[in-house]
Amino acid sequence: MSPKTAAQPKEGKAKPEKKTTKPDAIDPGTLVDALRQRDDHSMRLMLIQRPDLVHPVPTDIAKLAARAATNSSVTRVLDRLDAWTVGVSEVISVLNEPFTKKDLEKVLNNNDKIGAALDKLRLLAIIWGDDNGMRFVPVLKEVVAPHPAGFGPCFLHERPDLAAIANQERIEEIVSKGPKGTQDVLNELLWGPPVITLSKLNRDAGITSAKNGHEYLMAHGVLVATARDALTLPREIALVMRTPSYLPEDISNNKNIKTKAQRDPVQVDRAAGAAGLQFVQLVEELLDNWGETPPAVLRNGGLAQRDLTIAAKICNDDENIAALLSEIAFSAGLLAAGDDKEQVWLPTPAFDVWRTKSVEERWAILAEAWLTTTRVASLVGKVGEIRINALSPEVDKPLAPEIRSLVLDALAALEPGFEPDPEAVVEYVTWLRPRKNKEEIETLVKAILGEANTIGIRGLGVLATTGRALGEMRYTMPSPEARTAAARAAVADPKGYAVKPDQMLVSAIAPLLPDAIATFVLQADLTAVIPGPPAAEVASELRHMAYQESRGAAQVFRFTESSLQRAMERGYTAERILEFLNKYTTTEVPQPLEYLINDLVRKLGDIKQIDEPIDDTVPAPNERRSPARVRPRPAPEGAPPDAALLDAAIKALRAGEDPKAKPVTPAAAPNKTPASEIAELCREVVDKVISGSKPGDVCITITYVDTHGMSSNRIVEPIRFEGGLLTGFDLTDSRIRDYAISRIAGAEKGKK
Repeated sequence: MSPKTAAQPKEGKAKPEKKTTKPDAIDPGTLVDALRQRDDHSMRLMLIQRPDLVHPVPTDIAKLAARAATNSSVTRVLDRLDAWTVGVSEVISVLNEPFTKKDLEKVLNNNDKIGAALDKLRLLAIIWGDDNGMRFVPVLKEVVAPHPAGFGPCFLHERPDLAAIANQERIEEIVSKGPKGTQDVLNELLWGPPVITLSKLNRDAGITSAKNGHEYLMAHGVLVATARDALTLPREIALVMRTPSYLPEDISNNKNIKTKAQRDPVQVDRAAGAAGLQFVQLVEELLDNWGETPPAVLRNGGLAQRDLTIAAKICNDDENIAALLSEIAFSAGLLAAGDDKEQVWLPTPAFDVWRTKSVEERWAILAEAWLTTTRVASLVGKVGEIRINALSPEVDKPLAPEIRSLVLDALAALEPGFEPDPEAVVEYVTWLRPRKNKEEIETLVKAILGEANTIGIRGLGVLATTGRALGEMRYTMPSPEARTAAARAAVADPKGYAVKPDQMLVSAIAPLLPDAIATFVLQADLTAVIPGPPAAEVASELRHMAYQESRGAAQVFRFTESSLQRAMERGYTAERILEFLNKYTTTEVPQPLEYLINDLVRKLGDIKQIDEPIDDTVPAPNERRSPARVRPRPAPEGAPPDAALLDAAIKALRAGEDPKAKPVTPAAAPNKTPASEIAELCREVVDKVISGSKPGDVCITITYVDTHGMSSNRIVEPIRFEGGLLTGFDLTDSRIRDYAISRIAGAEKGKK
């Protein structure tokens, strides 16, 4: 294909070009036809990467194709492609249809990479057809406008003289005779943007009166004046000048991440383990403090700067770390605002469950929360004239989880021990997401690298074993829907706190932590010293009997009259306290401590002792808690649908295309079933789907009452149950529907 034939169809007032099939290209038909020919595997891969197509699920493939060809949907696709694939899609948009792979090879270098880009675009339904004949969704021209691949508009229909200028020899001749800087002007506009605005532009300048390269090129017709102070490089000229490749030479290459230094991987893991241990301890200390003296919630939902400054005292006055502690605690469901009567930030009941777990389990919960949250603690602070408060809505960035995943993948691709150059990581991620805001990507990448050091995902600036495990864990995580449903269930049963630590993360950090110590040294000053991280059961018991004074390499607990009284009020007897101390101390119990315990028993003789102390997950009287809260699960950009929804969606689409499909007639369901039993049945069947059963293996028959009071029997294969809604594939009309639990009059399991 020559540069001239590669130009777009004429624009403006010119008549639209009649679409004809080239002799060497096979017309691939329509997008609907192409989607109908796909197998379930190919359809699933497309829907995973284009989740917007199944929200809600279309009734048939024709409607799916229509949605896939909308501006918003195609925009989402291109926003998640790398620079090379985006560039290929933009070049495709300036070709005439149908086009072939050979057409692209004539106007692009890197022929070995064109096939991969076409396969990607074909999978995503941006193009369809085989290599001998392809078309693209019409809206692609709109999405990549106004300057696809950096090209300006076509002007041939307005400026017929361009036909004589648009050849390499003529352009070189014009430039060679121009004033100094003429070639620089063309180079600046060649790869886009093709428009330049000038404060002083003489639109009437002629060939002899032109004062600079801009006016000279305009006078020769190489540039076109498109506004009073703007010049544009016509597409016809750019096509000639870019030959033999319409894209820059380096756009097809992954950006190599430069490294600064090489570290010993053993030392890297050791540093990451120490950072992870400290991070867990700091989160616990912060929430302990706020449980006794909670800070107020601002009107915008954030944390006051004064309270952040006070919180930073536990981490050497580093407000950035204090903000990170609060944001991760919030994202992990350990921190929430109190009730409407008292707007303060308080630990949740889940915090009391979390603190009973081992250090490695606690760290794993925090690390997963960091990976999946849309909140970016590093944004806290003053930005220009605006101050962003911790825990405020301004810290939320939907793009953050995606960028974290890209950064982890980039770091994992390096050899172990190599420290990357942060600017190189920014450049690489920008190449992966060229349509995203570059400044936002730079801010997020640098924030992610810094936070990873603090949390224990990196050590000495290098990705540690923990970071590699966190990156791999993404592929085994439950879907957002499944995690949200589990978190809701935890509200009713805080002991069954839903955020269970991922065992891959637990196994990754466990060897990097010092061994938990199950003994302590009792000293005459009524303190217990643990020279290292304490075993969970020992720390839990000590917290009930003493006040923790310090954390870190050694932890110190102080026994006082008030702390021991608090323990006895929770059900501890003097015998139980002394038995615990004698069992775990490596020294004798100091007499002053023994006297204090016995004296307190005499003072509190009227307090009723109980057989078993109050559960460890119940806070002390001086510790305040928020009401039970569902862990925040903000949906990141482009979160894929879960497997159950995908299976049901494909099933519904196939059914919508089958003219012979007959509705299933359900057997009658019970007319009256208690609401509690209906909800329990819905949870039971959805749990089976979440645990791995295919949706088609589990079904229920329901009697559903619509808004007009009419009842009908439905057979439903459940997908999810949350917020009082049962979502499932309705076998009676082959659609995915939502059913309000309040309108289900009766339900019975397993009747098809």
